[in-house]
Amino acid sequence: MLTAMKRELLPGLGLAHTRLDNRSVPGIDWLLAIALSFALTGVLLGTWDGYHAAFYPLHPVLGGLLPDFAWEVITRFGDERILLVLTLLFARRRPEIFWAMVLAAILAALYSRSLKHVVDAMRPPAVLPAEVLDIIGPRLRSHSFPSGHTTSIFVFAGVLFAFARHASHRIVLLALAVLIGLSRVALGVHWPQDILAGAFGGLMAAALGTWISMYWRAGLKPGVHLSLLILPIAAMPMLLLSDNGNPSMPWLTWPLVFAMSMQLMLDYRVYRR
Repeated sequence: MLTAMKRELLPGLGLAHTRLDNRSVPGIDWLLAIALSFALTGVLLGTWDGYHAAFYPLHPVLGGLLPDFAWEVITRFGDERILLVLTLLFARRRPEIFWAMVLAAILAALYSRSLKHVVDAMRPPAVLPAEVLDIIGPRLRSHSFPSGHTTSIFVFAGVLFAFARHASHRIVLLALAVLIGLSRVALGVHWPQDILAGAFGGLMAAALGTWISMYWRAGLKPGVHLSLLILPIAAMPMLLLSDNGNPSMPWLTWPLVFAMSMQLMLDYRVYRR
């Protein structure tokens, strides 16, 4: 069956090679420019008022824009496990995008996790008195810099941005990523500097991962492609078994895992004559 599945994949993977050969990915330059703008904003903000700058005005304003439940839903889409599961939307139809996302996700994980443990900055609930905070969800206290949720969503949106053909699609992707990043300030678990650092790292990883995927196409080999499916498949039970510091939403995660499981089975079924 595995050999038959590999044969079934060959035409789609061949088309992915052709798409990469016939067009560049001009979004990479834009990703780098936007990433640098986030970094510059972070430097200016830090110069103005240090690491905690802009949290005090932003936190209450954002909290008042939307109800708590809405922020809880928005922030869950920065969960790296949800985003890994959602890569199944592209895995079979656009394997070049799936491959770029895998590379970018690895780079982003190295960036985010290493900085979190090296810096180990305290989150707002560990620093500020309870009366000035409106915490939504679990009261996280450590490993604040950078925001992992923000890094993850900017990786996901950044790779799609690089492959998008229309400016309107790119604007929507960035707007959604910014909204999910800001949700971490609204929940009271990150400083604005964490969000800017996450956005910078996520976009840099997306740009570098996409660029590498154009020249190193190991992920477009049938065997490698099938092996990489282990990542979203492994994320499914992890998503169901643990909230991992996120607001608990079984009504969202269970249907999502079911839908993506059906997507996986439909996309990778082997036709038998």
